[in-house]
Amino acid sequence: MLLEQERKKVIEIALTIQRLKLIPLTFGNFSLRDPETAYICITPSGMPYETLHPSDIVVVDENNQIVDGERRPSIELPMHTAIYRKRKDVNGIVHTHSTFCTAWACRDIEGMPCITSEAADLVGGQVKLARFCMPGSSELAEVTSDALGDKDKAVLMGNHGAICVDDNIDKALKDAIVLEESAKVAYYAFQMGNVNILEDQVAEFMRKDTEKNYGQQ
Repeated sequence: MLLEQERKKVIEIALTIQRLKLIPLTFGNFSLRDPETAYICITPSGMPYETLHPSDIVVVDENNQIVDGERRPSIELPMHTAIYRKRKDVNGIVHTHSTFCTAWACRDIEGMPCITSEAADLVGGQVKLARFCMPGSSELAEVTSDALGDKDKAVLMGNHGAICVDDNIDKALKDAIVLEESAKVAYYAFQMGNVNILEDQVAEFMRKDTEKNYGQQ
């Protein structure tokens, strides 16, 4: 089977995200890019994650052409491939419908204010909001990939959810967990009032400092 271990990894991520309640039912979609072949392994459309077999994960190229697999890929395939084409540093994508991120994505504001150090480390400022477009559309693929730009790891998707990207899918999962926790903290903080929002310059400094100094060499 082509990219069997990579397909197993996508299922592992899907089940973990379901267990963490970052999605209801079969919402969301997840993919990874194999650096050697540049092929993309993505979840199928509308299948319960607990029933997935590696053969159910669809292998495609960056132009949305199926390379291996009998299932229909996620309807958000164009969004995933648009991001992979624009961001050669990205090899993992996690699209969730987590409660607090989605709530912020439904507000009529520019994005989610950055008020935690973890959010600053993730995006270096306010979490951007990509405007609402129909799910599965080429317009959604364009606005979401544009909102991510050339360095952001996360954006909110208007009236929809959130998407996190990183150099592998395990890191993208971690980013999604951090983003949801930050959204939850922001929600509660604004209920309490007098929120101290981190300035973009400070948040960007924190992001760069974390990239340089956090963790092991």
